[in-house]
Amino acid sequence: MIIRWCSAWVRVALACGLCGFQSGFLLGQADTLLIFPRAEISAARLRLEPSGAHIVRLDSALLASTSARHAADLLAVHTGAYIKSYGLGSLATTSVRGGSAAHTSVVWNGLPLHSPMLGQLDFSLLPLFLADEVALQYGGRSAAWGSGAVGGAFLLDNRPHYLRGITARVEAGLGSFDRRYWSAAVRYGNGELVGATRLLVEQAQNDFPFRPLPNLPKQVRQNAALRQIGLLQEVYWKIHPAQELSVRLWRQAVFREIPPTLLQARSEATQADTITRVMAHWKLTGRKTVWQVRAAYFAEQLYYRDPLILLESPSRFRVAIIEAEVARALSRDLRLQTIFTHNRATSLAKAYATEACQDRSAAYTALRWTHSRWQAQADTRLELADSRWTPPTLALGLEYNALPSLQLRAAAMRSYRLPTLNDLYWQPGGNPDLHPESGWSTEGGLVWRIRSEQASLQWISMAYTRRIRNWIMWARKDGQFFFSPQNIAEVWSRGLELRLDAALRYARSEWCLSAGFDYTRSTNERAVASPRIETGSQLFYVPRYKGFWRLSLQRSSLAMSIHQQLVGAVVGLNEPVAAFALVGARAQWAPASKHGAIFLQLENALNASYQIIERQPMPGRHFLAGIRLELRHTKPIEIALP
Repeated sequence: MIIRWCSAWVRVALACGLCGFQSGFLLGQADTLLIFPRAEISAARLRLEPSGAHIVRLDSALLASTSARHAADLLAVHTGAYIKSYGLGSLATTSVRGGSAAHTSVVWNGLPLHSPMLGQLDFSLLPLFLADEVALQYGGRSAAWGSGAVGGAFLLDNRPHYLRGITARVEAGLGSFDRRYWSAAVRYGNGELVGATRLLVEQAQNDFPFRPLPNLPKQVRQNAALRQIGLLQEVYWKIHPAQELSVRLWRQAVFREIPPTLLQARSEATQADTITRVMAHWKLTGRKTVWQVRAAYFAEQLYYRDPLILLESPSRFRVAIIEAEVARALSRDLRLQTIFTHNRATSLAKAYATEACQDRSAAYTALRWTHSRWQAQADTRLELADSRWTPPTLALGLEYNALPSLQLRAAAMRSYRLPTLNDLYWQPGGNPDLHPESGWSTEGGLVWRIRSEQASLQWISMAYTRRIRNWIMWARKDGQFFFSPQNIAEVWSRGLELRLDAALRYARSEWCLSAGFDYTRSTNERAVASPRIETGSQLFYVPRYKGFWRLSLQRSSLAMSIHQQLVGAVVGLNEPVAAFALVGARAQWAPASKHGAIFLQLENALNASYQIIERQPMPGRHFLAGIRLELRHTKPIEIALP
């Protein structure tokens, strides 16, 4: 099925690419001169870059040089997010600032992607190859992104590259455990109408050896294969210099075998995911106002099978979103952004009595004041979910440049998470009387920067505290044989985040060091009988300590890097999971022509034996080697501003 799906979509991608290349080649024989009218443009970035927030931007240079292939790998190595991974190619979810997997919102070009059934997203299904910009916003961002953005928000964005002609990049890799992948990206256009086609194919057996216990012989991981194909098609039309229309299509199919735990003799379970995401985006830029409209349709199907227990569990959901946005410069110091959103989600599963549906409408407003050394921002959100108003959501942020090199930050915000469709309608157990999770959080810190021609240094320290009430937990009531969701928990999360980024340019070489340390205390403030949770105990799968660092060297055509992550012990559902430390390295050589590169990367170089999820072994030392080729046949576009 995946092969037929792949063949069909490859033909579509090639057809789009050939059409785009033909138009770019025929119309691209002369340079283009675009005359932009004189404009005072107000960038619509208030929601993307809120005042007082801790934001980690993972730029294109890092994405091109990192060993990470998916969002889960990137966040584990380069951020303080804790990735709860079941193994290579398996389910991976996050915990940011001591939150649950449903407390990290995933946003693609301004619209949320998480499942309305689960309220979360599998980060192993987010290929970085399909994104141009990646960022992690720490802290409660419910005012900006709505339900679920309690611990943070992970942002994926695509950007147009207006050009005349064509550029292409092809990459292929081979690795341990029969891992193979190849990807291709083609951009083409005539300066005003441009397109981009990206295709990713990946497969692996993931049959790595492991030792269940130190005194037992090695075994080989069984039933862990992965096959995946992903396609992103983009079309951008510059209607005139101030107006743009874009359309994006994201298709993905993944087939995974579900390996056994250490307590299972074998497993034959499998899971197939089929994903379709379509988005249209219109933007008009005036002298002081930016107008935008987004419309999207997301559809996902999941088919889980376990022949050993005669279980077949298909499920699906559909989400339709329409969003209108206005950003305006009210004066030299004031910026206003207003967004109206309507979201309709439907889902169907064998455990539902009938198709479940949820309608949500929201209004978001942000006002930013900038004057001299100060910047302040207020965000508000009102949301109507199935004819019920959620509590008004407010966020306040403040930044003060005390010195040219020193900035102070502070923020306070209210966060919430609505019950998911599974929480409400799953049978047995669904509870339609659930209340939304809600609470307040505050954070503050400083940013210290020093720059010169040869060196740069940035230090960030942030402290935060957050209390969430009506925390939804699946538990058993007295006399009840099944679990059901209940508002029975209250969680207090607090912690400290430290970041260091340094760069030194010397003798045609550039050294870069990035390091971070997170202390997270996330405790249950109310005892629970089943599962047994004591007051003051740390949340399941939330480490108190996490550290990471990466050292890289770029000299002429050679780039090398080494990285390490150190993760403290966590409390599992049945037993504790020990702390672990992982080391990885990467070397890349690119010729002076910049038309390609070859690379070799090594993961878990010290061959550590570890687990992230209890009873789920992780691989020892493994490698990936690959080659990348690039082709450019373009002519520049000159832009003149009067």
